[in-house]
Amino acid sequence: SGEEVREFLQALYTDLYDAQYDLGKPSVASVGGAARGGGVTMAISCDVLVASENATFGYPEIDVGVIPAIHFAHLPRIVGRHRAFELLFTGRSFGAREAADLGLVSRLVPAGEADAAAMALAETFASKSETVMRLGRAAFMRQNDLDYRRSIANAVEDFCNVATTPAAQEGLAAFVEKRKPRW
Repeated sequence: SGEEVREFLQALYTDLYDAQYDLGKPSVASVGGAARGGGVTMAISCDVLVASENATFGYPEIDVGVIPAIHFAHLPRIVGRHRAFELLFTGRSFGAREAADLGLVSRLVPAGEADAAAMALAETFASKSETVMRLGRAAFMRQNDLDYRRSIANAVEDFCNVATTPAAQEGLAAFVEKRKPRW
């Protein structure tokens, strides 16, 4: 039912956010290939995102009749309102260089080196005082995510409002059937 989907998504995104928020140490993502939709969600929920030059990103949800609502909560904060709107509502893929230029990627490395670079960065973080990193990260999170939990709740509500429409059902059916949607 629609209410079950709403409850599931609310728990999923809230739990993901809470786990990331309360991690107690920096998190580092490595993207060495294609990241779309939920993959981008996981990557940019980390504190630092390392990507190889051949990595690509995208928000294709709009092409299957749903919206990438969770990204409405954080992408404008990272890349700006207008750029976020264009990325989220065109569904186009974009490369790692553009992602870095937008501020979505914190470190761009040659192809095949994302994992090693991410591990080296994680080791740098691990070499610092555990207490200072934990307290410093907690302070950083508090100062930068003041309204994020409310934004997540709004995003779930917005996604569910769209996902229950005939257009969303047609878009998802077309995706599964590998055909163009008939809007």
